[in-house]
Amino acid sequence: MDISSAVRVISSLVVVFLLLLLFLYYLRRVRATGFSQNTGKIEILDKIYLDSNKYLILIQVSERQSLIAVAGEKMDHLWTERINELPSIDPRHS
Repeated sequence: MDISSAVRVISSLVVVFLLLLLFLYYLRRVRATGFSQNTGKIEILDKIYLDSNKYLILIQVSERQSLIAVAGEKMDHLWTERINELPSIDPRHS
């Protein structure tokens, strides 16, 4: 292998490496801007086992609470309710 072939191989590897770094940088920027819009947070508030493979899950997503029943591979939505984080102030009790 002569010197010009070695230089070509090394320069090709450098170009491929730089393109890979550029792609990863672009992917990181696109992913950060795409997922930053989702401000919702899923929180499991309670889980009650009814049987060995049946249970109820109470979850909260943003300002809503939902009750979900799980039986084996099947999931059923039972209800969803809007919650208020701030207690209402009654002016008559001030």
